[in-house]
Amino acid sequence: MTLRAKMALAMAVLAGLAALLVGGVTFVATSQRVQAEVDSSLTSQARQLDDPDGNALLSACGASPVQRGGPRSEGLERIGGVAVQCLDNQGAVVYTSSADLPVDSTDIVLAQKGGRSRTRTVSVDGVAYRVTTVPVTHTGSVGAVQLARNFSESERVLDALRWLIFFVVVSVSALGAMAGWLIARKATKPLVQLTDAAEEVASSGRLDVDVPPAGNDEPGRLARSFATMLAALGQSRDQQQQLVQDAGHELRTPLTSLRTNVETLRRYENLPEPTRQAILSDLEIETRELGTLVDELVQLATDTYDDEPEQIVALDHVVDRVAERVRRRTGRIVEVTVAATPCSVVGKPRDLARAVGNLVDNAAKFSEAPTPVEVTVDRGTVVVRDHGPGIPEADLPHVFTRFYRSPEARSKPGSGLGLSIVDQTARAHEGSVSVVNAADGGAVFTFTLPEAPPPPPPLA
Repeated sequence: MTLRAKMALAMAVLAGLAALLVGGVTFVATSQRVQAEVDSSLTSQARQLDDPDGNALLSACGASPVQRGGPRSEGLERIGGVAVQCLDNQGAVVYTSSADLPVDSTDIVLAQKGGRSRTRTVSVDGVAYRVTTVPVTHTGSVGAVQLARNFSESERVLDALRWLIFFVVVSVSALGAMAGWLIARKATKPLVQLTDAAEEVASSGRLDVDVPPAGNDEPGRLARSFATMLAALGQSRDQQQQLVQDAGHELRTPLTSLRTNVETLRRYENLPEPTRQAILSDLEIETRELGTLVDELVQLATDTYDDEPEQIVALDHVVDRVAERVRRRTGRIVEVTVAATPCSVVGKPRDLARAVGNLVDNAAKFSEAPTPVEVTVDRGTVVVRDHGPGIPEADLPHVFTRFYRSPEARSKPGSGLGLSIVDQTARAHEGSVSVVNAADGGAVFTFTLPEAPPPPPPLA
């Protein structure tokens, strides 16, 4: 069942229930009111018979106070057209002005012992009557009087009202279903359009499908979110395609060099030892560069370095370990000095170590001995400065772009991914990274992260 059909059915059910409730209350109230009016009329007639000497009662039962057994029509006229039936003090019928009214055990008990009057609806020859049985205690021969009024006309009115309520309920339910369908059609139109757009995306793979105009209601918000999602997916797919193209371009150079060196070794078996060692050294360097490039590509493609949880990291300790590793890697040709103030940040230790390592490695690559690489750590900020040639002003906006390498840097090893990983790590940790040229030469990189709050004081 579609959403429109469900909403139409719900509206029909709600409208029908509301109409049924109102109609039911109306019918019950009307029925009780009509019945109360008839009962009130019978009660009023009964009061007219309640006289101390019993003359009114004897007249109603077809006899005067002196002579009993007069004609029935005379008794009927005296009580306004209400049918009368008299019971003796044993409960037997001694007089009736019209059709015989039913007498049950309760009526007999009222005639014999008295009590409170009772009123009920009975059927005589298919005709409904409201009958009130009134006990009589001040005459010896009559024990109770039954007063009856024809209730058929009232029941016909109530039956007509019942059918009218039925048709009203059906009509209101139909109108409710129609209104629900129209409302559902208008309300779900943006959803249907979004569904069509999603199905087109799923079937064709295109992300540039038309999204219906958005309003300020919930479907409008959904449409805007859907359009934003498609735009983000399109941008992500473009970035992935660009990454693949750039990666293929960057991988082609070391692979070509590896293939050339391997073919040289295979073709010339008797190479001079110095030449052979140079080729092997070149193979080792290219292999290492290729491994580094693959690792960086994996990190960029997955937007994460590993699955380790975030924790409080002592940033000064991370920098100390990175500096020592760079010293060993360069054979201590490039000196790395560290001026650190103890501070902590919240992050992934390996991710942060890789980002800081990329900054220091980049600085060491462009430093010339004996000038050191200077690293300063304070309040969640790592500043790395080299004393190399600096970065041309035209290249500063592109330093953190994937695979970007300035003409001056293309002669040095690297893939152009290290600084983009630093930028990605900073953003992932709600931080930032920037670069400027120092006034006296060299580049200054500033890697800033939110400092972790100090631990609570120990409990006394």
